[in-house]
Amino acid sequence: MGLNVFDLLLPRETKFFELMYQQVALLLKGAVIFKQLVDNFATTSESDLKVAIARIKQCETRGDDVEREIVYALHKTFITPIDREDIHVLALNNDRALDILNSISRKIKIYGIKEVPQNVCGFADIIVRITEELQVAIRHLSKKAGREEAVAKMRKLENEADELFHRSMAELFENHKDDPVYIIKFKEFYEHLENLVDAIDYVGKLVRGIMVKTG
Repeated sequence: MGLNVFDLLLPRETKFFELMYQQVALLLKGAVIFKQLVDNFATTSESDLKVAIARIKQCETRGDDVEREIVYALHKTFITPIDREDIHVLALNNDRALDILNSISRKIKIYGIKEVPQNVCGFADIIVRITEELQVAIRHLSKKAGREEAVAKMRKLENEADELFHRSMAELFENHKDDPVYIIKFKEFYEHLENLVDAIDYVGKLVRGIMVKTG
């Protein structure tokens, strides 16, 4: 490919890739904290629970800062490495995933959850793994190579989460039919977990769309 004189005179600002990577790194950090929390919930003290929830909130707050930084930079940058609309939508949806994760962690306290079903731990594991693949996809967004495989793995993990959700719903209504409060509480909790996986997978779909545009 020949050298573009226009790009030499007006170089493309590439810091957007780093900022989006920071967003996903914060999401992964929060997901790991959440996984550690639910995996060890039986032995977690009330104070440790509060600390874990606060740490996830810190990730969400820092994610908001990065999202605002991306939007501000878009207003100040003449030429972006990929379509500015794509950058904006990626940033918004990365931030949305962090918001959902923060909301889920807070519901543990709000709902007064005293025990965590094994399926919640299964969701937490999927959330960490799909975020790891999103991190790979974002890291290679500017390099092209490596994105396709990561996005494909994300799709498989989203399907795995779908199966886990349906199994969780079936077990919930079968095993707790005499406890409607428990059903209402965990039905919503599982729905939020599935929404989080879907939100992360949606960012993967956005990356795939960029792949189609940029080749």
